[in-house]
Amino acid sequence: MSIRPPSGDDPGEALTPLAYIDAIAGAGGIPLCIPPYEDHGKIRKILPFLKGFLFIGGADYRPEHYGGHPQPEEELVHPRRDRFDVALARFILEETNLPVLGICGGCQLLTIARGGALVQDIGTEWRPRGGGLPLPHSRKDREKQGKEAPFFRHPVRFTANSLAARATDTPPGAMLATNSFHHQAIHPDRLGKYLIASAWSADGIIEAIEPAPDSPWAASGRFVLGVQWHPERMQDEAPHRQPFLALVKAAANTWVSAG
Repeated sequence: MSIRPPSGDDPGEALTPLAYIDAIAGAGGIPLCIPPYEDHGKIRKILPFLKGFLFIGGADYRPEHYGGHPQPEEELVHPRRDRFDVALARFILEETNLPVLGICGGCQLLTIARGGALVQDIGTEWRPRGGGLPLPHSRKDREKQGKEAPFFRHPVRFTANSLAARATDTPPGAMLATNSFHHQAIHPDRLGKYLIASAWSADGIIEAIEPAPDSPWAASGRFVLGVQWHPERMQDEAPHRQPFLALVKAAANTWVSAG
């Protein structure tokens, strides 16, 4: 949920893009938007109303969470959202068994909450891996290349039979056309506790994360999935509806518990 700060007599607003709400509702779930409380203790009070959780995209999380370098303030999420999102992600991941889906910034948040780190600017800090050419992941990159499309489409390859592959109905050996709308990415050497990468773009950028095979999450069959692209922007395509269907299905089969 993004925050528009106060200006003049305007007290500010907390906003959620309708595409996320429609994606959950379209998958058969009942979307509830959680406002960014200043009192993080209220997080425990909302637990009885939740069966699953979706962390959405937005601006950049503050680099001090993972030892990064300073960024311009205009690139960062509002401090109130930043504090709340990190606290909420840590609580949901560490103290509950709720199924979780993270999208773009929400995928990166999963990594941050588990002690991982980010590549802060793909255009200046990323050297393509695996022989691929650099892709125009961010709006700035696309503008440099003269692209007018709302997002750049590119193929993503998956680990065969991974949660990410199953959640998008991508068969072994096949690739999925996704979009790019980000200038940061998960650092491949610091994914965070219990997490592994399971999808990549041609230039080696991590496109999906999920529980590591030897983690307690994998042992319990917990649904925890982060995708770097924006499936909610492509709901007219079946593979991009599937992650929301998978989340809602996992939620329907979850007994809520908190530690």
